Amino acid sequence: MKKQTAGRIAGIAAVAGTGATLLSELGTVPPWLGIAVIVVTFPLFVLFLGLWWMARETDADIPFLGY
Repeated sequence: MKKQTAGRIAGIAAVAGTGATLLSELGTVPPWLGIAVIVVTFPLFVLFLGLWWMARETDADIPFLGY
């Protein structure tokens, strides 16, 4: 996976989670929907942030994150 792709997916997950939190706090969406979005986007953000951190700029690879 390219570093740029992993960074974009992590950014999208971060924006979606932050937006869901903000909209839930403002009362625009129900609290259960905000929580559901955060439950889905937070692991994606952490996973793709780790992939972004470990990926090289030159090769398209899948880095080893450990067990």
